[in-house]
Amino acid sequence: MSGQFIRFVIVGGGSALLYFVLMWFCQASLGLTPFLATICAYGVSFCAAYILQHRWTFRSDATHRVTLPRYALVQATCALLTASITQAVSHIYPQAPGWMLAGISTVLASGLSFALSSMWVFSAPPK
Repeated sequence: MSGQFIRFVIVGGGSALLYFVLMWFCQASLGLTPFLATICAYGVSFCAAYILQHRWTFRSDATHRVTLPRYALVQATCALLTASITQAVSHIYPQAPGWMLAGISTVLASGLSFALSSMWVFSAPPK
């Protein structure tokens, strides 16, 4: 397993943990509605993940003007993929437990995210 992939998993896991903690904090301590807490937590964790993936995971020299829109597009695509996979599997196998649906969709979306991030989002600009 490459060091880059390990860093990718660490950043992704850390970002997910940050999201959950911030969402809880925004609701429990700040009294925000679940909708607003989700927006705040997602915004902060998205920014943290982007910066860490850009600088640490992929050590990209590409400008943020190029990488940020690409990263946002890949994340939106993976979110839609996750929702679609979950819907399809639950339609085919209605008794599927939630953890199984989440696991399948997360693994597939994460694999796509890593591939697109390494080959396109954070790739070195042509010289």
